[in-house]
Amino acid sequence: MSDGPPRPRFWFLRTRVGRIIGVAALCYLAAFAAINLGSAPFGIGSFIGFIFPRVGPGLDQNSLNAEWGAIQREYVFRNVDTSLGTEGAANGMVEKLDQMFSDRFTAFLTKAEYAEQRGNLNGQRAGSIGIALVPRCTAGAVCMPGQAPSLVVIEDVLSVLAVNGRRLSSMGSSLDQQLDKVAPLIRGQPGTSVTLTVDRAGQTIDITARRADLSIPSVFTRTFGSVLYLQVTGFDIGTGEAAQTMLRNGLAAGATSVILDLRGNGGGFVSDAQKLASQFVAPAPGTQDVVVRRGRMTPDGGPASAQTVFHDRLVSGGVAYRQPLVVLVDGDSASASEIVTAALRDYHRATLVGVKTFGKGSVQVDFPLPDGSDLHLTVERWYGPNGESIDSSGITPDQVVPLPNPDDRFRLDAESPDPSADLQLQTALASLRG
Repeated sequence: MSDGPPRPRFWFLRTRVGRIIGVAALCYLAAFAAINLGSAPFGIGSFIGFIFPRVGPGLDQNSLNAEWGAIQREYVFRNVDTSLGTEGAANGMVEKLDQMFSDRFTAFLTKAEYAEQRGNLNGQRAGSIGIALVPRCTAGAVCMPGQAPSLVVIEDVLSVLAVNGRRLSSMGSSLDQQLDKVAPLIRGQPGTSVTLTVDRAGQTIDITARRADLSIPSVFTRTFGSVLYLQVTGFDIGTGEAAQTMLRNGLAAGATSVILDLRGNGGGFVSDAQKLASQFVAPAPGTQDVVVRRGRMTPDGGPASAQTVFHDRLVSGGVAYRQPLVVLVDGDSASASEIVTAALRDYHRATLVGVKTFGKGSVQVDFPLPDGSDLHLTVERWYGPNGESIDSSGITPDQVVPLPNPDDRFRLDAESPDPSADLQLQTALASLRG
């Protein structure tokens, strides 16, 4: 990154982040009491000193000390572990920021969750069997609006009933609880095995898989005649370089136009979003910024009040400046995906097809804490080349084409239906061939 903080992340926090702590013994205000001393476990005092000078006056340490002392002396359960209070306090501060500033994306990550996030952004899955678990409704179908999911399924195909003989129904009363507990059971030491009990068309079967350290790519390609289809599933380390290589190879092989599929892409590193956009738009006097990041604003002052302004510029060396281009987006295209989409739209470089994007116009940076946990903190809001913010509003495509059944989305990173079933993809192909 040439400007601003190193490697800011524009990533989409899924619902799991909101279920991090779950400390039943401490209510929200009690959790705040854990931040009582600079010498508190895991260096929470230095954490407080680092964060709160930016957002307000010093904390009332006397009240916090008194509250935590009361919990230690009088709470119905004695010997409440201080580490739980520390995690609860860190998470409580994050929740308060959300309440005050509608910031859904600042988050506290435990040590294990932060390690998992770093591995995911590196395209690595330690001790994995190469599956993704998702919540679904009856028979594994995508839930309709208003429906509550009732099944955990693997890549839209198999319903998971048990792991190593342990039933999912015993892992909690809600699907969220089951999802939180089942993933660590599936992962383990590379070379070991895990047995999944699954439901396939009403038949219960056992499948044994061997764990391994997997490297998961984020860029995939296929050609449809003279059209190069480029699917980017995330903006991980190396995504920009991988996309450039695949574009160069595809165009050298005879492709004359490109479909860039950003559907389901929740984001990643801004540097790789910058590199991807730069493959299609050359830097010039009238085309310079991929995105402008503004931070340290007053709550009511807007972008003009920003104390910090960083310009993430287009970089030279792109390989697809002139080829006709269509970008596919959907409601799960977020953050870094929206940065690329906004730049290609503002520079009139691409036609957008699909449905409105997620609408995440903020920037998060990780501040690792001494115990290995992490504060994933919103530090900036970003603005497209035309100066627009898409925060909460998203980006509406040029051609709005709903996908009646989300399972019809063609994809190269997982089991997929025939491309002819994907109405959005077929619309893009028709526009390029026509």
